[in-house]
Amino acid sequence: MSKNLPTCYTCSKLAITYRKTDGRYFCKDCFSKWVLSTVRKSIKQKKMFERNDRIIVGLSGGKDSTVLLDILNHIQKKYPSELIAVCIDEGIDGYRDDGLPIAEMNAKKLDIEYHLFSFKELFGYSLDDIVQRSRELQTLLPSTRKTKKIQHGPCSYCGVFRRKAINLAARKLDGDKVATGHNLSDVSQTIMLNLLRGDSSKLIRGDLKPEKTHELLIPRVKPLQAVAERDVVLYAFYNEITYHTTECPYSVEAMRLDVRNFLIEIEDKYPGSLNCVRNGMEKISRLCGEKAISKNIPSKQKQFQLCEKCGELSTGVICIGCQMIDILFNTDFEIEKAASSPYHSK
Repeated sequence: MSKNLPTCYTCSKLAITYRKTDGRYFCKDCFSKWVLSTVRKSIKQKKMFERNDRIIVGLSGGKDSTVLLDILNHIQKKYPSELIAVCIDEGIDGYRDDGLPIAEMNAKKLDIEYHLFSFKELFGYSLDDIVQRSRELQTLLPSTRKTKKIQHGPCSYCGVFRRKAINLAARKLDGDKVATGHNLSDVSQTIMLNLLRGDSSKLIRGDLKPEKTHELLIPRVKPLQAVAERDVVLYAFYNEITYHTTECPYSVEAMRLDVRNFLIEIEDKYPGSLNCVRNGMEKISRLCGEKAISKNIPSKQKQFQLCEKCGELSTGVICIGCQMIDILFNTDFEIEKAASSPYHSK
């Protein structure tokens, strides 16, 4: 009976997992080696790191960032680079508090330097504060051009402030690169979201090379971009990695969840679809870039300036984060007058 059981593609031992995308069976050890090899290939192809880099790893305690930290710890042992784990506490009651101890435990287990930063510390407000204030104003104020920035969902606020926070943290710790745990599923979701939102500039831009375009902006890389979410989970299971499993309470409100569920169904029915989305978009991005060069069209680089409020990089006089804080907490709205307006529907 054992003769009929599938064997590992690499070593011929008894297989325990099967990859639909390429029809290969793997044992536990060879599967882990395949994941490591895939990440190494992405790092090499995209030229993500240099030998003496101080790599800031965005660690949340969840599966993706925890697996990323473990893999980079394996890979970077051969190089004179340095890993520093950074956790950003957004301030989400009943969610982030559970993940922080797990994040710190995993960093200490690997003997990796660990630092914690929070929205409250950096911006004066937690994400819960921001979301609560936004919802409060949405019930009291009509939707106008002036109040547009209070209409954002929780994930929009979180995205703006997380990017700002990790860049601040990386700079404070003298980081050369920021590595995030975005996997193949995340990358494919982002491409689909940009397509559905008509954001052509982000679609064409593709995955930029990790070059430093400004001294205040630390380049970001995604070493797990060719590893699907399922494979991240399996790697964690086979290597007995403990991670935070609770979903963010705000995630159910995001459009990304619907896109995620759609892509899971498509990938299950048509294996390899996630790779096709990512690879296809990268090819389009390269072709658009080559076309621009052949026509001597200068690439459109954002003209950065310093925000008058916080001194961070901005494409305008005031950065998006400071605009959000101002509109939510510092603007004196005539709330009672607005609430009684005939154009305001409760």
